[in-house]
Amino acid sequence: MMRFFRKLFSLPFRKVVKNARKYKLRPEKNRKHVGKSLFFLAIAVFTIFIFRFVWLITTNQVAGYNLREMAKSNYQSTVTVYAKRGTIYDRNGVAIAVDSSTYTIYVVLDKTQVDANGNKLYASPEEFDRLTTFLNSKLGIDKDLISTQLHSKEKQVEFGVKGNGIKLQQMQTLQKEADDERLVGIGFLPQLSRSYPNGNFASQFIGIASLVNDGKNQVLQGTNGGIEQSFNSILGGSNGEETYQKDNLGRPMPGTTKIIRPVKNGDNIYTTLDAQLQTTLEKLMDQAVIQSGGEQLSATLVDAHTGEILATSQRPTYTPSTVNTTAPQQKNFTWNSLLFQSAYEPGSVMKTFLMSGALTSNKVDLNATYQRKLDVYDTTINDWDVTENHAYTLPEVVNFAQGFMMSSNIGMSKVEMQMGNSLWDSYLKRFKFGVPARIGMIGEQFGNLPAANAVSQIQSAFGQGIAVTQLQLLRGWTAVAGNGTMLEPHIISKLVNTNNDTILQSKPEVVGKPVSASATAQVRNLMLGVNTDPEFGTSYSIQGDPDENLPAGPLFMVNGQAAAVKTGTAQIAAPTGGYMTGSQDYLYSAVVMYPAKNPDYIFYMNVKIPSEPWTLKYIARVANPILTQAEALKSQINATTATTDKTGKVTLDNYVGKAPGDASDSLRRTVLEPVVIGQGAKVTAQSIKAGTKIGANTRVLLLTAGQEVMPDMYDWTKNEVNTLAKWYGLKVTYEGSGNHVTNQSITASDGIKKGQSVTVTLGS
Repeated sequence: MMRFFRKLFSLPFRKVVKNARKYKLRPEKNRKHVGKSLFFLAIAVFTIFIFRFVWLITTNQVAGYNLREMAKSNYQSTVTVYAKRGTIYDRNGVAIAVDSSTYTIYVVLDKTQVDANGNKLYASPEEFDRLTTFLNSKLGIDKDLISTQLHSKEKQVEFGVKGNGIKLQQMQTLQKEADDERLVGIGFLPQLSRSYPNGNFASQFIGIASLVNDGKNQVLQGTNGGIEQSFNSILGGSNGEETYQKDNLGRPMPGTTKIIRPVKNGDNIYTTLDAQLQTTLEKLMDQAVIQSGGEQLSATLVDAHTGEILATSQRPTYTPSTVNTTAPQQKNFTWNSLLFQSAYEPGSVMKTFLMSGALTSNKVDLNATYQRKLDVYDTTINDWDVTENHAYTLPEVVNFAQGFMMSSNIGMSKVEMQMGNSLWDSYLKRFKFGVPARIGMIGEQFGNLPAANAVSQIQSAFGQGIAVTQLQLLRGWTAVAGNGTMLEPHIISKLVNTNNDTILQSKPEVVGKPVSASATAQVRNLMLGVNTDPEFGTSYSIQGDPDENLPAGPLFMVNGQAAAVKTGTAQIAAPTGGYMTGSQDYLYSAVVMYPAKNPDYIFYMNVKIPSEPWTLKYIARVANPILTQAEALKSQINATTATTDKTGKVTLDNYVGKAPGDASDSLRRTVLEPVVIGQGAKVTAQSIKAGTKIGANTRVLLLTAGQEVMPDMYDWTKNEVNTLAKWYGLKVTYEGSGNHVTNQSITASDGIKKGQSVTVTLGS
């Protein structure tokens, strides 16, 4: 460009000299020629500048730089306003996971960094020794690392792991101490982080959130499963953007801030956990794993009246602050929550469901006797006393009530055979085994119903040949504890929208009535016998516990009263097929309901492959104190956790075309109640139109294609029944005058056909 201008300016003068020589013009003539040349030159230069000026105005680009943006940056700045990640609380407002800024210490070495008065803002070489001593003594940073960094050619240096993750209070202390020692150039960079103040606290269930790059910024995002990851869209919120004008020193000018995109902070989640109960359970589980030496342990406490999970824990587990260095190295460690992300054969605790179904359908007489011998095709079924001792240690002929209390596999097999495979399979479906609870968590397992053959069906009666999750068991036990009314387990007490101060408060969710009230009352009485019968009860201790100075009697006692119990021992599938054969290669478990007559709480615990000789005391030492504490906290647990009267609404999405499982989880995360109709892979219709604003706990029916199966309509409204009738072309006859369904003429899980008639009873 410069060469072009030099040629352009010299051209007229060369021409004038050339013409003067050629034509030998007089000075007057030469001046006229020079004037003309300069005139045309000025026009040419002016034209070029005008063209360039128009070009700059039009394109705003020079050498790839945007002039408009560069100009704006001199007097205006645009900044990202980061959303605050929602806090996770227990049911009473005790913080479980909170945002907490940490800091990274750095030292400025750039000698151009001075303040307005010329005072240096960097560390000079003569200060390096004092800096090294300071950083080493205060943070334990290696002196060689400090020296290497300080003598580097970088303008600003950091100091590795020990220079990161500095908490606010420590940062403030370090800053003051550096100022007191007149150390110049030390600074602190803020970083987003997530704090878990309770340490090991339902760790796999809660999960963790870590810094990740979303393509633009560093953001906190849930990882390793749990609530943090499953509810990431609820907790995360969305960043905003603001602009402000600056003065000539780059400082924001008051009153000039404009919001381009408002920040939306994440919602706060109040879980159903109780911090006191959870802390107690963690301590008890620490003791249990030491005493039993089990490879994996898991325990959960549920409110029988609401389905809320009050405490849940497992071993091995992790503490969030040391997760990266300790957790993966533990033998038998899993990131999965054993509560809902693992399916297994549960053993004899399944007998509670078998007996509930048999009593409801009048397929068993508890006083009828049977001989404890049974061959099913080519399979011999034995009771535990024969398996362990190769002989009968209990009577060879017992009645079915005694068979339940002694956990007789033969007795329960005979009950299943009296019911028939079809009826037993129907009850498994009514209890919703093989159907995830859809509590909003990722990775929830389905489990598997038994294969359609006689041996598998009979084995499932005592908990083998069927795969379930603990959450499915707990859901089913709410029916046993609740006089036949089954509740969906809940993990969220409420969601609080911090942007508009509204809440979505969770309520108990009825999902069916698979068995009768009279049947469940009898089953709870049998479970009480398991704990109190001196001859047949599998949780009755004949010798007591000399180590703890306890007399003979029930192992599971709360406030001096015996609890209702069912114990279980399950064979464990071997990786190579068949079952493991070691003497301790079993899954030992117990479900405990207290009080036995009208349970407030359901507790379930299992221990996989203990290293010590098995005793139910390992479970009783956890169950008894946690249930005793729960009873003491009963009034607090039953109290509402609402903090505002402003009730929120949910704008319903369009779920047509989506997988029903994903749709159900999405609905559950906003405190709604999904019900999937049919067994298809895609949602084809929904009972409430997309875009409708609805309150928390609203039931949303999701129709799918595939086999048409009658759902359990217990507690449905008349409008919901009419929606189902429209979808399936059913002819409905109503009886009664209540607001909710109490009975239906077509049994839940039965197949239905278009045009079929159904009678629905309405009641309170």
